Amino acid sequence: MLANNRWVRASGSLNDKPISIQYREDWEAVRSADVLPVCVQIAWNAESVDDSTGFPSLQEQTRILTFSEYLQRELEPDENALVSMMITHDGVNQWVIYCKDIEKLKAGLDRIPTESGLYPIEIVADDDPQWGIFTKIHQEIEKKP
Repeated sequence: MLANNRWVRASGSLNDKPISIQYREDWEAVRSADVLPVCVQIAWNAESVDDSTGFPSLQEQTRILTFSEYLQRELEPDENALVSMMITHDGVNQWVIYCKDIEKLKAGLDRIPTESGLYPIEIVADDDPQWGIFTKIHQEIEKKP
């Protein structure tokens, strides 16, 4: 396994709305190994948001958690990809994933069950061998008291 499954959680506010960020505890060791040069970001725009928290409704959070578990289960076993960060803010849940081979990652996404319907996600991928996307977010977390 490329990384342990221990997560660090940071929470606070961004633009007066709550934000929750979770990331892999040992992310630096994986980045230093130079084996995952492609950054894939998946965004889930919530259909229902709790106005008091800015987070998806409890029912939708359950679907998001299930999808997140599938991401790890389907993408990580062959060490082609690592779900490195999850961000929830203003009705959007986002996963930052690094991978070696985008085609293998696509095949893993295709294995995620959709019996209860397709997931409302958008996916973008960029070359990011230095983990600049992850690092930028992580540096902002480190600045907070």
